Amino acid sequence: MEFSLAWDMPRIMFGAQGQVYYRRYTRFFGSDGDAAPALSHYALCQYADWEERISAWQSPVLDDRSLPAWYKSALFNELYFLADGGTVWLEVPEDSLPEELGGNMCQLRPLLTEYGRFGYLEGQEYRMYNTYDVHFYASFALIMLWPKLELSLQYDMALATLGEDLTWRRYLMSGVMAPVKRRNVIPHDIGDPDDEPWLRVNAYVIHDTADWKDLNLKFVLQVYRDYYLTGDQGFLRDMWPVCLAVMESEMKFDKDQDGLIENGGYADQTYDAWVTTGPSAYCGGLWLAAVAVMVQMAALCGTQDIQDKFSSILSRGQQAYERLLWNGRYYNYDCSSRPQSCSIMSDQCAGQWFLRASGLGEGETEVFPTQHVVRALQTIFEFNVQAFAGGTMGAVNGMQPQGVPDRSSVQSDEVWVGVVYGLAATMIQEGLTWEGFQTAEGCYRTVWERLGLGFQTPEAYCQKRVFRSLAYMRPLSIWAMQLALQQQHKKAELQTSRAQD
Repeated sequence: MEFSLAWDMPRIMFGAQGQVYYRRYTRFFGSDGDAAPALSHYALCQYADWEERISAWQSPVLDDRSLPAWYKSALFNELYFLADGGTVWLEVPEDSLPEELGGNMCQLRPLLTEYGRFGYLEGQEYRMYNTYDVHFYASFALIMLWPKLELSLQYDMALATLGEDLTWRRYLMSGVMAPVKRRNVIPHDIGDPDDEPWLRVNAYVIHDTADWKDLNLKFVLQVYRDYYLTGDQGFLRDMWPVCLAVMESEMKFDKDQDGLIENGGYADQTYDAWVTTGPSAYCGGLWLAAVAVMVQMAALCGTQDIQDKFSSILSRGQQAYERLLWNGRYYNYDCSSRPQSCSIMSDQCAGQWFLRASGLGEGETEVFPTQHVVRALQTIFEFNVQAFAGGTMGAVNGMQPQGVPDRSSVQSDEVWVGVVYGLAATMIQEGLTWEGFQTAEGCYRTVWERLGLGFQTPEAYCQKRVFRSLAYMRPLSIWAMQLALQQQHKKAELQTSRAQD
């Protein structure tokens, strides 16, 4: 017997109950709450076609004998979070798009009207929608599979960036009073489902994220990557003024004008309990990558003066980054006087990761010397992967050069699953494919087999089987591995074709 189970819950009100929303499916089935029979009928009529399409989508991966079975399982099963992450896909009310903020974005209204508004939680325990420093990692799943939803999310983020909320509040870590949201800086998140997301952003109250060093850079990098993968020039033109605004806000963090930003002596980035001081591998690398992307976007937008400005910053910043952080084997964690400043950070090549995903970062567009990137990745594999838990648990966030995990913070001796998948993608991009799969496999075996946490992948775990924040957004970054493999195959095909010509 074939049967269909459907439920019709067309209306959504968030905790503050200030706005009624309708789910996107209501445009097809109505919003009266009596559509369950029609939904069931539609499912019974369509499910055979759905199965065929799912099979056609998955078969190229499942039938590829060069890929290990665990990877195939992880790649598709980690997508659970896009549906199970407190997810909402909403129709956009006409009066919810402020003309004064979005007026210069030509595609804003048409895109949000056509594809709706998408939100998913940072995690089932971390109750914030579209947490952007984490979406940076997870976004590969959206841009590769549902690119219009990624663009929709980016437009929402751009709108929130141009807005402000000058309500003052106290931040928990520092005790400092500061506004909820400053203009021209990327918000940490789009809001709390127990309040009124999209209307009131930045539910995160641990740090004042207007002073974080990574959020603005992650927006610029994602905008260019999304343009590169979609070819949507209208999107790039709409985002260009926002990218200029957030990079202008970011400039103040380069206090000595050497072309490289400095961290502020507290945990001012996605590792929000791991203190970073002065120039750092992670934020400095993201900064250089974002500056390089601004050079590319300026050329595409025909603004020679801006292109020259960022080219000059890039040249100076590259010299400072190499001089201050490269030690011959890897980039130091930061430039503080603490012993932990020379820790080996597993995420130190995040800027290069995004450059290569965007068709940059080698040849004429090289930002970080290729031999340094490869050497750093080899060092990470040797220390953070193989010297940690016998090489069976992925890459620990921080490792001392003596081969002991960095225990200077609660996060430095954790493994972050989504970071490991991103690291594995970077290894694949740089030709270290075997090392990439070995690194990622440790996470899969730990989460899905040893800890038994399938379909609730945590943000983090430690060597002693302690885990944190179940069902988390970041592990969707495994789709960056798939992108790296696809780009690797395309490059090999192109080289073969040229050789035959």
